[in-house]
Amino acid sequence: MTMPVEHSWNVRLSARNDRRWFSFNAVATTYVAAILDFAVLFFAIAGGYMLYEQVFLGMDGDWSRYAGIGLLVATVFVLALGGADAYRPAGLLSFRRQMAIICTFLPAVVAFLLAIVFFLKIGPMVSRGAILSAAVLSFGALTTLRLAWYSYLNRAVAHASFPTRRVLLICPDSTPVEPLIHKAALGGLSIKHTMHLRGADDTPSLLQDRLQKNGITDVDEVLIVWGDYANAAALEECLSALREFCVPVSVMFSGLVGDIAQGFAQDIGESRAFQIHRPPLGLVERIVKRLFDICFSIAALTVTLPLCALVALAIKADSSGPVFFMQCRKGHNGKPFRILKFRSMTVMEDSGDIRQATRNDPRVTRVGAFIRSTSIDELPQFWNVLRGEMSVVGPRPHALAHDDLYGTLIAQYASRRHVKPGLTGWAQINGHRGETPTVDRMADRVRHDIWYINNWSLWLDLRIVVMTAIGLQDRSNVY
Repeated sequence: MTMPVEHSWNVRLSARNDRRWFSFNAVATTYVAAILDFAVLFFAIAGGYMLYEQVFLGMDGDWSRYAGIGLLVATVFVLALGGADAYRPAGLLSFRRQMAIICTFLPAVVAFLLAIVFFLKIGPMVSRGAILSAAVLSFGALTTLRLAWYSYLNRAVAHASFPTRRVLLICPDSTPVEPLIHKAALGGLSIKHTMHLRGADDTPSLLQDRLQKNGITDVDEVLIVWGDYANAAALEECLSALREFCVPVSVMFSGLVGDIAQGFAQDIGESRAFQIHRPPLGLVERIVKRLFDICFSIAALTVTLPLCALVALAIKADSSGPVFFMQCRKGHNGKPFRILKFRSMTVMEDSGDIRQATRNDPRVTRVGAFIRSTSIDELPQFWNVLRGEMSVVGPRPHALAHDDLYGTLIAQYASRRHVKPGLTGWAQINGHRGETPTVDRMADRVRHDIWYINNWSLWLDLRIVVMTAIGLQDRSNVY
């Protein structure tokens, strides 16, 4: 179950508006963060150019040129981060994610600026030293601003000063309330009262009395969290009783209905349908993703060639057997291919009975333990990417035996093959790297893979690549 993010809530719909004027809510935080980024980047870019050309070179430059470059970079950067939802309070609270986004988008924006300089043939007007000094100042300023936001939002949530709308939470007895409180705070909500629905036996008048006793007259909004679909009559009676009160009411579903409701909505006449499976990538999207895969894999194979040679020698010296390990996997649309890895075990399993590696697994060699924990054993898969069998980013391919097993246990498992499998993916950077000892763990990985397929973009691929590089230091679940 996922808590609705702040853009799902409209402060103008609140029944009350008596909160403190100086207190940030979720919407205000998003806009203020974007405005501050724009201002910081504008002055950092302009200041970097002035610092280099006027202070170091002693040149008297044209201020309008500095201002124009600053406006261009700041506008593109803020729009890009806005599209990546990086200005939401929940996003600002993740300092590591913010730094990964900055390290991805800021060089991309600078590269965009250099492309403009090249195509407009204005290179002599813009010095490389000025660009470098402006980029360094921008990175420092953005990092300082992210530290300030992280400190402020943590204090605000801890002291309950961030939420600006009071909420009555209505849910079945079995719904855990504690996990919702912190998530609600990030969305500008404060759960003041909780009411549990017991069944469909309550009359509307009795429900209205219970709502009064549970503080409905003292809140701004009502949130119903529902997953007891066998008791839909209780929800219907509750909604009927709530119509007597002038307060906004929202319903959030969990389970299967919740997954469906998170899909893209489209109107069909007077009804609404939810798209639960994204259609295959369009022609332009496939071309963009393939070009990215080709360029990235060629660069990776070239850079890592000396390392691969050393690893191959170490494997041959450590144990008998081939350097590479090949295993049959299912790719896009279920098409089989042979995945390439450095051999890290004493066995070469490729049958219907394959065991995932576990902690202190005796099958793992000494060199294998190191290259598995650092993911060096995956480097040969860039050859699979170059051949078009895999992508740099996508759902990780599993052994055929695991596909057959989990395909019968997890309803959405086959949907992972709507795109090419990848070296890394959204699931891997969100804590689902390595062994999946239970069906629940695999189901969590599948949910992340489906989210990636439904939300693919080039920016998302770049973000996952950066987060993967940062997360390689975490070896807790890889053996």
